[in-house]
Amino acid sequence: MNDTSPITIPPARHLTIEPVDPLPLRAELRDVHRAALGAGALSDEWACERLPAHVGHDDFVFLVAREEGELVGFAYGYAGAYGRWWTEHVAASLTAQQRTQWLDPPHYEVVELHVRPARQRRGLGSALLAQLLTRQPYDRAVLTAQAGSRKARAFYGKNGWQELAKVDFGAGYPPYIVLGRETTAFRPRPPQA
Repeated sequence: MNDTSPITIPPARHLTIEPVDPLPLRAELRDVHRAALGAGALSDEWACERLPAHVGHDDFVFLVAREEGELVGFAYGYAGAYGRWWTEHVAASLTAQQRTQWLDPPHYEVVELHVRPARQRRGLGSALLAQLLTRQPYDRAVLTAQAGSRKARAFYGKNGWQELAKVDFGAGYPPYIVLGRETTAFRPRPPQA
């Protein structure tokens, strides 16, 4: 169902965004994760435990961005489903009307989007996000961002996301916000005759 052809985004120098199997790249991905989130990030846990668990979810799409061959960013997501830790916390934070609009129909969850700090503010994150959204099959997507990150909130706002609610993930987590966006779902091209 997912288009697997690499996408080259001009005018950046030799930038490619392509779908990959992330498991063989875990060490490189962990380094990007840590660089983007800082030394306190649980990057080892993410690479060793969470990512392998996420790979099996329906409609999993994982994209990497390479510039001059170096892995400089990644984004991924999958079909959302009630019964999962993240979805249940988000559902509890939304009103009944918001749940009906954003979670009850099949929806896509953007799980991670990270770009090396030295490569940020050049459109790479926006390109990764746009490609991720065009390669998934749903007409709505949701994600969370730290409420205190003006940079993240501005980034998602300029990319068409709307803030829906504050979400509490429990002790040890900073405040987060839920964001949603209607999307143009990926539609495979019919076979050529």
